[in-house]
Amino acid sequence: MNYFKIAWRAIVRQKQTSLINLLGLSLGIASALILFVIVRYEWSYDRFQRNYEYVYRIVTETPYENSVDYNTGIPYPVPEALQVDMPQLKAIVPLLATGGQVDVPNRNPQNASDKYAEQVIFTTADFFTLFDATWLAGSASVLSDPNNAVLDRETATRFFGSWQEAIGRSFELANAVPLRVAAIVEDAPENSNFPYHLIASFPTLKANAQLFDYDPIDWNSVSSSFQTYVLLDSKQDVKAIRQQLDGLTKKYFKDQGNSSRILHLQPLSDIHFDLRYGTINERMINRATLTTLTLIGIFILIMAAINFVNLSTAQAIGKSKEIGVRKVLGGSRGSLMAQSFGETFLLVCFAVIVAVGMAYAAMPYIHHLSDMPKELPLLQGNTVIFLCITLIVMTILSGLYPALIVSRFKPVVALKSKINTAQLGGMPIRKVLVVVQFAIAQLLMIGTFVAVRQMAFVRDADLGFDKEAVYVVQVPSDDNRQLMATFKQQLLQLPEIKSVSLASDVPSSDNRWSSNFYYKGEGEQEIAFPTFLKFADADYFDNYKLTFAAGKPYQESDTLKEAVINETMVKKLGISSPEEAIGKHVRIGFSGQWMPITGVVKDFTPNSLKEEVGPMIMSTLKDSYSIAGIKLARGAGKSTLSAINQRFNERYPEHYFQADFLDESIAKFYKQEDRMALVYQLFAVLSIIISGIGLYGMVSFILAQKIKEIGIRKVLGASVTSIVYLFSKEFIYMILIAFCVAAPLAYYAMSNWLANFAYRIDLGVGLFLIVILAALTIAMLTIGIKAFKAAVANPVDSLRDE
Repeated sequence: MNYFKIAWRAIVRQKQTSLINLLGLSLGIASALILFVIVRYEWSYDRFQRNYEYVYRIVTETPYENSVDYNTGIPYPVPEALQVDMPQLKAIVPLLATGGQVDVPNRNPQNASDKYAEQVIFTTADFFTLFDATWLAGSASVLSDPNNAVLDRETATRFFGSWQEAIGRSFELANAVPLRVAAIVEDAPENSNFPYHLIASFPTLKANAQLFDYDPIDWNSVSSSFQTYVLLDSKQDVKAIRQQLDGLTKKYFKDQGNSSRILHLQPLSDIHFDLRYGTINERMINRATLTTLTLIGIFILIMAAINFVNLSTAQAIGKSKEIGVRKVLGGSRGSLMAQSFGETFLLVCFAVIVAVGMAYAAMPYIHHLSDMPKELPLLQGNTVIFLCITLIVMTILSGLYPALIVSRFKPVVALKSKINTAQLGGMPIRKVLVVVQFAIAQLLMIGTFVAVRQMAFVRDADLGFDKEAVYVVQVPSDDNRQLMATFKQQLLQLPEIKSVSLASDVPSSDNRWSSNFYYKGEGEQEIAFPTFLKFADADYFDNYKLTFAAGKPYQESDTLKEAVINETMVKKLGISSPEEAIGKHVRIGFSGQWMPITGVVKDFTPNSLKEEVGPMIMSTLKDSYSIAGIKLARGAGKSTLSAINQRFNERYPEHYFQADFLDESIAKFYKQEDRMALVYQLFAVLSIIISGIGLYGMVSFILAQKIKEIGIRKVLGASVTSIVYLFSKEFIYMILIAFCVAAPLAYYAMSNWLANFAYRIDLGVGLFLIVILAALTIAMLTIGIKAFKAAVANPVDSLRDE
């Protein structure tokens, strides 16, 4: 206890140094704590499920000549084939996830509308064998009967005012399917990729197969919306199951033309992290991203510990007489080490407390870095354990070296205040620590510059079409297609609307609708790669300002009649020029009709810039139209959007209005990358601050040793500039060495990050030069201010005791 009293007095006596140490440690621990909470949350996805280790999703891999397509979906007949060919599986759960409109009669009076746009999951009762739920009313068995639905607490309350009132009530799905609320479950945890807001029974899907495009005998089509999950027995050999699945693949996927499908088992533990596939709630993160966040947290803690070491050893000069007295009075080396560790432990304890306060203040903003809910508690069991481990590790890292140095002082030398660099362990170790600090800081600075420039490149890239001021409205897939044409004409009558196009899809989206196809050039042949499909009216090209490399748009038609292809298709087909492609014929699928190619459109980005542009066929097919792309005139405001909403409600009074701006939907492609760029920016700034604190400590240490040398130089006529330069040049060398360490590491790391983009910036020399210049500038400001104060000090004061 006595050691803690002495430690507290020492901390209070050295206020400035203690505050600097406290600030550096607090920033480091708070940063690491926030990153730990984020990483821990992302790793926790679905780990609470009892069958976490035994649940697998069956996914489809389709290899082509030079590419591979990965799909979360499987052909519709696969679940029944599994039941016949692999009966040893403990549970087989088909699942169709789709968006649907819900109409609630006798709605909740607190809501402004009785129409909702909801994600609907059609599945069987075994869904709740695989995934855990807390039942408030009813049980999973209700999903065995048609027209039954299970709602979670939040959805039931939103629809009917309270979940108790919801039981037994009815509502309508897609303006056609009556459903009865047969059971209620507690809301699914946020850290799950399997939300169950509204679940409808699988017999309901079978009874309305055409409405939801469900074809139980179609082996050719694969939709990412139709997924299947299986539960294995704990004693089953996964390798043997995979082999049986390969056998099932060979049995059923015959005569598929040039494409072949392979079914794989994807463990539940991979679903949240494997970006090749998707999830129902679209929440995913790359494992490499979590590794990066973990490394950043470790780096920040190391930098904070380095600061403490440098400042503590510099501070030891001022305590040399005290240490000498303690040794003369019989103080052992162990007791001196214990005292030093006591000071460190006490300061780290204060830092942890301050860091927790900082983290609490930052928690409401963490959603900018992660999909974490805002109300997630900070101090849970795992974070308390993390803080305790951090307290111990930081005490050892920060306190061990200073304690060893202080306890090694010789009493006679200490009492005479003759402690010099040799007694403090020499400069090399502290130089190495500063180099490590600045290497980490420059590594993060380079990462920041690369991430910011890449995201600016993405935002400003020419996508090959006009995305500005395009308002995209979801149009109901009604049997009466004339309603769409009428709706379009009514929109065109509004003065602030320049043009409207009806289509299956906007130019750039997350839709990857593809098909095999045939090409008739000199002869008829099936092509060994798939084509992406977009169906749109003839106004599509002008509406989005698509440019033609050759030919012209197709003519308006209700069905497949003529086709337009893109430049990539021309190259993939081996056609010498876009002009040469005009007049050739293509056919979609096995039984489609031949369509003449009327034009070749210049390549535009159909998905995100993470992917290369693929071959594409565009044509007319009114049965597939589901969106209206509305080009707004400059200056169009809320009144125009309200008028569009009004026209929609007049034409489709039974349907829910859904709309979004095209540029905003495109920006969502890069949500994770934007977050990583923000992480780099935030922690690069923190690393610079912590490095500055560490550099301040190092300069303080050197100047404390050189104070008389500075006085002598001034007496002998040295200028302020020469003195500042003298004590700055070695830091310049250290920063340059740090850059030589950081640059190759940063190049490797950011090259891997940029590999996620098919279209990306170049890692040129200029970017690295900017970073080293910025690092030198920051260092010179930190060093220069301190050195300048020492250089202009009165030499009489520094030489007085000589």
